[in-house]
Amino acid sequence: MTWFARLRRRLLPPAADRSHQRLLVDISTIAQHDAGTGIQRVVRAIWLHLYSLDLGSIKLLPVAATARRGYSIAQYDPATGRFSLPDPATPILRAGAGDIFVGLDLAAHRLARHERQLARWRRAGATINLLVYDLLPLQRPDWFPVSTGRNFRKWIKVLARHADRAICISDQVARDLADWLDVMRAPRREAIDRYVIPLSGAIEASRPTVGMGERGHKALERLDRHPCILIVGTIEPRKGHDCLIGAMEHLWSMDGDAPHLVVVGRPGWRTETLQARMAALEEQGDRFTWLRDASDELLSALYARSTLVVVASRGEGFGLPIVEALRHGRKVLARDLLVFRELTRPGLYYFNDDAPEALATRIQETLCLPDPAPWPGEGWEGSARALLHALGLEGAMASPVVSPAP
Repeated sequence: MTWFARLRRRLLPPAADRSHQRLLVDISTIAQHDAGTGIQRVVRAIWLHLYSLDLGSIKLLPVAATARRGYSIAQYDPATGRFSLPDPATPILRAGAGDIFVGLDLAAHRLARHERQLARWRRAGATINLLVYDLLPLQRPDWFPVSTGRNFRKWIKVLARHADRAICISDQVARDLADWLDVMRAPRREAIDRYVIPLSGAIEASRPTVGMGERGHKALERLDRHPCILIVGTIEPRKGHDCLIGAMEHLWSMDGDAPHLVVVGRPGWRTETLQARMAALEEQGDRFTWLRDASDELLSALYARSTLVVVASRGEGFGLPIVEALRHGRKVLARDLLVFRELTRPGLYYFNDDAPEALATRIQETLCLPDPAPWPGEGWEGSARALLHALGLEGAMASPVVSPAP
């Protein structure tokens, strides 16, 4: 072997052996705790549909890391749909030529902590592919805990140094990522392929969490008796609960028959004053309901019974509540964001002014409009297939061999 051949062998990764490929899907966060939020629904749904496809010779494996231990093969129980972290005795995962790592879960702090492991994989010939849900912790750090911003900055630097592909959930996220890579003059920015995959509003095809609970049943009874406006999202600064509540209080002061308001969302961060205000509203009467821990089953029932869904978020990477509500044939009034314009279709309306009186007027106008026909939109199988296409695995795609569990 010549000196040039030896040098080439050292510098270039081994050629992929496509007969022994492994698809290594990161489920680190959901394996530790399924918070039941939008990202967890995306992770569950895409994994479930990947699992249902016949991938031929490609072996699909869930992988996970913890703060103290690198990536290993995790556990998935198809009977329950639950993930679990690797047993401590499980060997640390070695990856190489032909292996494809997919950062499906948002595990920013774990991924950055184990950057050296990813670098070893890539040098050995594996590819690193990361889902990008948004860049909001970089763009608006004031909306997030300090630790979230710190971990996200580390995560995106890992992406810039090692990712072969960045797989975004909207055109807006793809543009934001391209802009950030340019502004930061990331040396590898031209080497990172960017793709956009569609997401779905099909809650029922995401192995939904179930259970109604006493408060859930009472809320549904209320929606059966009164017109109700629904807002869905963790109680955090960017979600816009404050402006919607202000608008509803204005409506209630003007009209005793104004719709009730139902909020579905867990208590979040930097909103202690708002949460206290919401708790006080609950105690004052039955026009305001806050469901802090709604299952997917309950959320679907609330969508089906709501009069209007308001998406007041000040920043998003996609907008799952929009497509979920439209799938149920509900009108949606959303803040006029570019990312929401990507979802434009009958039944989706926009507002610009979130001052209480202006938003209240826009709500009244939208309530008078007809409901749209239910929109099936993209299915999660389409999301899984788009992901495989982005990974260059078109040849592996086949019809589902099993139907996703309900």
